[in-house]
Amino acid sequence: MVAVTRSLSLAELLPELGTDVLKEEFANLQIRGITEDSRHVRPGDLFVAVSGLTVDGHDYAARALAAGAIAILGSRPLDLSIPSLVTKDPSRLLGLAAARLAGNPCQRMRAVGITGTNGKTTTAYLLEAILQGAGRRPGLVGTVAYRFGGRSVPSPFTTPTPVQLQKLLAEMVDARCDHLVMEVSSHGLSLGRVWGCEFDIAAFTHLTQDHLDLHHSMEAYLQAKLLLFTRHLKQGGTALVNIDGAQSERVLDALGARADVRVLCVSRLTPQSAEIALEEVRCSLNGIEATLRLPETKVPLRSPLLGTFNADNLLLAAACAYALGVAPDAIAQATEELPGVPGRLERITLAAQKSPTVLVDYAHTPDALSRAIEVLRPLSKGRLVVVFGCGGDRDREKRPLMGTAVAQGADLALVTSDNPRTENPQQIIDEILPGVAAHLPLLAADTLMSASRGYFVEPNRRHAIDKAVALLEDDDVLLIAGKGHEDYQIIGTERHHFDDGEQARRALRERAS
Repeated sequence: MVAVTRSLSLAELLPELGTDVLKEEFANLQIRGITEDSRHVRPGDLFVAVSGLTVDGHDYAARALAAGAIAILGSRPLDLSIPSLVTKDPSRLLGLAAARLAGNPCQRMRAVGITGTNGKTTTAYLLEAILQGAGRRPGLVGTVAYRFGGRSVPSPFTTPTPVQLQKLLAEMVDARCDHLVMEVSSHGLSLGRVWGCEFDIAAFTHLTQDHLDLHHSMEAYLQAKLLLFTRHLKQGGTALVNIDGAQSERVLDALGARADVRVLCVSRLTPQSAEIALEEVRCSLNGIEATLRLPETKVPLRSPLLGTFNADNLLLAAACAYALGVAPDAIAQATEELPGVPGRLERITLAAQKSPTVLVDYAHTPDALSRAIEVLRPLSKGRLVVVFGCGGDRDREKRPLMGTAVAQGADLALVTSDNPRTENPQQIIDEILPGVAAHLPLLAADTLMSASRGYFVEPNRRHAIDKAVALLEDDDVLLIAGKGHEDYQIIGTERHHFDDGEQARRALRERAS
């Protein structure tokens, strides 16, 4: 809930309603807080009834009234003893009103919004590090954590709900943050969570299949992403588009209708077509070396991150920093010092002990798996082993595609559970296997340890990681994909503690003993 020491009248809070809806007799009603959750209503609040994916807030209006709400905003009239205001889009007004009640915090920072299927988190962490290195005070809103003022809070959502988001941004302003770096998800955009935010810079990584359980089609998924550029990029702002990324031409088309913003293209594959480019890229198990070409200069970049897709993330973060006026030398220094991003090709090692290369990554889409494997394939002198699964209650179409992505690039695939949620874990695995079996032979338990090629099914994720670590030889590379930074596994409706890196480290210790 957004709650402040001051209050605003309904007319100040919701000017979009106009006098036809906002009758004179309650236009001056003072609102002390706003919420869409009836459980959080306090006396003096405005309750906004939003029809969500599974819950209709209108059904809880009476509960909000009993808790002390003094007005209701919804998409249909309600017969209550307090003002019942009606609008076509309550989510939009919820975000705008929450921002106003919080003092419009996004307007008090230079805001960067990053969207795309993959790459948002690494790009955001890189940009945060660059801004900190340049002496600025960024706040970060992302998939892994919300970070500002020396605090780091695990994030339940990539993009928080409007009320939570505005409260978070207000706290960042109170902590003297002068920049905001925010991962902007398709969920957040399509569900209206970003209303009340306008960005100085909007950045696009690329778009590939994901979240079709919500959007139902790739076109709808794309249209949700485009809202960052068409609705939430402020006048005079800058759009940064990775033209190497899938669907970048659609983003550029949408931006073509906006003469009020600057568009900068970035590229690694076709540097001659971009204002900002990464040239002379060299990748190894030690990291990335490249040259960053800016409109007026070139600077060398080094990073301990792995692979060409991280080079793309590095490029986009550097481009965002450049657009914010960070000096090129400061960009180069910060990228070299960033140790890595939790759960993004994160190395799992034992202190003072040499061990095989084990990496944990959040890759949970066909494209992300393909890109991770594409990076690691040429770096592995031995076998490339991949442990992976698919989440339950999510896009089922991608399951065999993920199987194909792994089987086409890996030597050994261990198919296991991810977050099965309310689905049967074996049923999820059965839907993955057609993509795997088309390219790799099935292995028996007694042949797994010595096999050079094939796949094995182990539904228990802990056991799958243990088996994968145990079979490694010194030159092998193991990728544990799907959960990355997550420290839980959702089985049924409950979260159980489970951390891929923690389990891999335990297995490495057992291997070394």
